[in-house]
Amino acid sequence: MLVTLGMLGLIEWIGVERIQKFIQDAGPLAPLAYIALKMATYIFAPLSSGPIQLSSGILFGFVPGVVYTMIGEVLGGSISFLIARHLGRPIVHRLVGTEGMGRVDQFVSQLGGWKALAYARLFLAAIYDFISYAAGFARGVTLVQYVLVSTLVGLIPTSLFVAAGTSLATNRNMVLVIYALLGGISLVPLAINWLRKRQANRVPHDAS
Repeated sequence: MLVTLGMLGLIEWIGVERIQKFIQDAGPLAPLAYIALKMATYIFAPLSSGPIQLSSGILFGFVPGVVYTMIGEVLGGSISFLIARHLGRPIVHRLVGTEGMGRVDQFVSQLGGWKALAYARLFLAAIYDFISYAAGFARGVTLVQYVLVSTLVGLIPTSLFVAAGTSLATNRNMVLVIYALLGGISLVPLAINWLRKRQANRVPHDAS
């Protein structure tokens, strides 16, 4: 969240028009560099991907921003999936760190199939990089299912982020709205975990 706010402040300081002019002058190298960076945020999961998603709308516009972001997310997430499935825990641990590995392990048992993955892709988009590794460990999810869910379901949250960035490029007053939106999204995983723990604590009481 702090990284996102810092990025928005930096964009305001440099100027949206100057940034967009630089992107145009860079030609095809700009989207290729963006896609590579987006892939890296999935493979090296401690990197924050939210600010990059938001910036794509500012840098490229809505439709190109969505396309480039989806390519980076699906390719990067698929690589994460394959690393977990075929190279195992030691390599994943090196890429995500000890704290990140704890997050990955948290989701492995919860991904029993593509429906659980779709739920995670829609409501836990902020931590889908960790979930991609967890999907690789979870034998109930195939690579084809992962790619389809990441593409079709992932289009919804990705479009929202890119649209927010696009609006920021044309309307500076959207900054406050974006702050509130990002704050709400960041609270979703915490709210879901709280509800699950509350439900789990109720079970022994109800059984007695």
